[in-house]
Amino acid sequence: MAHNNRTMADKKLIVVLGATGSQGGPATRYILENLSETYNVRAITRDPTKPSALALSKLGAEVISANFSDAESVKDALSGANAIFAITNFWDQISLDTEVSQAHAINEVASQLPDLEHYILSSLPDGRTLAGGKFQNILPYNAKAYIRDDLVKNYPALWAKTTEIFVAFYFQNWVKYSTVLGPYKDADGTFVVSMPFPGSTHVPCSDSEDSGMAIGEILRGGKSFFSKQVVLYSEMHSEEERVRIWANETGIKARFEQVSPKEHADRLASYGFPSHIVTATTELVEALQFEEDAMTSQKHVQPREYIPAGYKLTSWVEYVRKEDWTPLIGA
Repeated sequence: MAHNNRTMADKKLIVVLGATGSQGGPATRYILENLSETYNVRAITRDPTKPSALALSKLGAEVISANFSDAESVKDALSGANAIFAITNFWDQISLDTEVSQAHAINEVASQLPDLEHYILSSLPDGRTLAGGKFQNILPYNAKAYIRDDLVKNYPALWAKTTEIFVAFYFQNWVKYSTVLGPYKDADGTFVVSMPFPGSTHVPCSDSEDSGMAIGEILRGGKSFFSKQVVLYSEMHSEEERVRIWANETGIKARFEQVSPKEHADRLASYGFPSHIVTATTELVEALQFEEDAMTSQKHVQPREYIPAGYKLTSWVEYVRKEDWTPLIGA
């Protein structure tokens, strides 16, 4: 294969927001490893001195800090971009208004960039349309819907070169948000995955590390992905099967338990979560049972359509074997 010896100045620039997060981190690493002949990477994070940011710098990224609530900071972060991976996180501030406001500022600046070719937006399906409109209060999903609406209505030229990526429920949620989305320890010492849907429910899931490949391949594909929604999931075990595999692989006693939405909400309230977060999170997990249809819809670009030859998505059992479960089990 002929090598393209482009200088730094000849390369295009992709700006990756949330570069030490669950999607931005893998995206930065994948692009540096697989698309560095074409792209320089500017990695945006709140704290460029933390170990995960320093590691990206060592790999060759330009790492800078930015405050998405400061318009000038956003302008500095995005200046000169030929491509952007944009992501905002409801859980950072636990505020829909803050997330939507920050995303609007990012959209505004991105729309004015003269050399921007591709806008890759981390998004989610519109939860308000699932199950015949049953779920109106899933705040993280609603925020993404408002952000999409802002793009369509106010920035049509930017929307025309936008690709949305929907990344399925992270395997890592079991560790990061265990009391809400994963196993918690019962009084008898058994770990319980408690959800307001049957254990036979298949929930689309993915290793967040694989999101880097998806984002990188969207970037590589360019115009062929404009105005499309790309989905990432690796497999759909039933929840009971996921619990069984986890227990078998770790030697931990665990079970799945179906509860009512009210019982689920009452458990979350007992942890001290405010009522609007209890409602949002309960609806979020209730809605998971409808996401198989949403994610596998042929309206979306499916993983098999963009995964490069030789790349294998991480399975649940592979993830269980590599994860450090110490923070969860307290061993």
